[in-house]
Amino acid sequence: MTIKVSLLLDGQLSFEETRAALDEVAARPELRDRFTVYGLVGDALRGLSVPDDGFSLRILERLRREGARVSPNYDPLAPD
Repeated sequence: MTIKVSLLLDGQLSFEETRAALDEVAARPELRDRFTVYGLVGDALRGLSVPDDGFSLRILERLRREGARVSPNYDPLAPD
């Protein structure tokens, strides 16, 4: 299902698959968490600024620890 969450966020599912994936995400807390994390990761990778309580910064740090290529100067909370 984690692949479907990624495909859902990328808009790569059919209408029926989207409906089923959204229903499953709504029913399973761990998938809602994954949906949120994947969405923030995508925003960070696209260089979008995201106002939040520091969650984005923690995700960004996790990405860097895991070897993701993120500019050391990137700040997800900086204005565009």
